[in-house]
Amino acid sequence: MRYVMFAVLAVMAMPLQAQPVDQGLTDQLCRAAGQDSALGVLVDQLIEEGRMPLKSGEELLSLPCGGNQTLLSRVVDQHQAENLEYAVIDMGLSLKRSHVMLQGQDLPLGQAMQRLAEQGDGETRAFVSDYLDSLADEDFNPNLRLSLK
Repeated sequence: MRYVMFAVLAVMAMPLQAQPVDQGLTDQLCRAAGQDSALGVLVDQLIEEGRMPLKSGEELLSLPCGGNQTLLSRVVDQHQAENLEYAVIDMGLSLKRSHVMLQGQDLPLGQAMQRLAEQGDGETRAFVSDYLDSLADEDFNPNLRLSLK
């Protein structure tokens, strides 16, 4: 998993030519967001094939998935913890410093997740609460140890 994280971060750090994400690729990413553990596999495959036009995890989570949903809202609504972990931890995002688009607003990631929890049912609120607690735990989120040094 560490190898994948470093590979993703290295690719994301490389200067890429701005490329729009075509609808077919967006549809694939949105479908993967709602399937168990599928998002990381797809993103890693796209990176290996040189077909990943997104430069950051923020762009990935902000992708529009139709019906006023973003990739982040799809992951949260469908309680896809491993996909969320991939997008947040493996892509090196911060709940406070990383910003995503949600319902036309640019929000810090943690605030966007809290907003999705407020709009969701009891299961979604519990999912987001548990996940936000986990992301604040150094044992769960190794990025915290790196950012504290």
